[in-house]
Amino acid sequence: MKTRVITAIAALIVFLPLLYVGGDYFKYTTFALGVMAMYEIVRMTFKETNIVVLGLSSLAGALLYLREEILGLSQYGIVYLLVIGMLGVVVVTGHRIKLVEIGSIIFVTVYIFVGFYSLYMLRDLSLAHIGYLLLTIWFTDSFAYIGGMRFGKNKLSPKISPNKSIEGSVIGSLSSIVIALVFYFTTSIFTNLAVAIGITLVVSVIGQFGDLIESAYKREYGVKDSSNLLPGHGGIFDRFDSVILSAPCLILLLNLL
Repeated sequence: MKTRVITAIAALIVFLPLLYVGGDYFKYTTFALGVMAMYEIVRMTFKETNIVVLGLSSLAGALLYLREEILGLSQYGIVYLLVIGMLGVVVVTGHRIKLVEIGSIIFVTVYIFVGFYSLYMLRDLSLAHIGYLLLTIWFTDSFAYIGGMRFGKNKLSPKISPNKSIEGSVIGSLSSIVIALVFYFTTSIFTNLAVAIGITLVVSVIGQFGDLIESAYKREYGVKDSSNLLPGHGGIFDRFDSVILSAPCLILLLNLL
């Protein structure tokens, strides 16, 4: 418990100032987090650090962050070469690395970097936008845990995460309405209360879905935590699993409005 608290405090001391300053500082922070998450995923997938695959994945992520600096045609050409490079790993290793593993890495590369870039986009909109997302996820997770401990009887997804309950999930999402009310009355993110509540509930549910997806990935590869980069908390993928799926969702919903 002491290690967990110390890690949390240290992480907040580093993360919060960068979050507050925003701009390129936070942009590069989210990219670095994406690279660290991919490092964890590569190790889970191959049981070792495959530098070539990690490097190609990181370069693909960098393309997203540099999309304004790279012309569209050149960008597509680079993406094509990166995919060819990843597929070439299957041949070069004599099929020791399986095609299904490389396919998984290609998919997760998109999943990870789009998620972290969306986090940067929300901060670029305003501090209130990213604060709203993080608090929604935090409220959902906290009250889902408390509600599940107190009222949980029916398993939400026993084969993926046997400790999560339907009751806890519902309580967690309903608790997020508090965040919708707070941000509706104190910020300009939302101009309609019903819309604020509706979007918050969707983001809350998607966040929980992201947590289950990460748990499923770990279960497929037989690991408890994505890494030990954050002692007492697991890894970057463990800490941001809900955020990186809900951030693009929030961007899409706000654009629809």
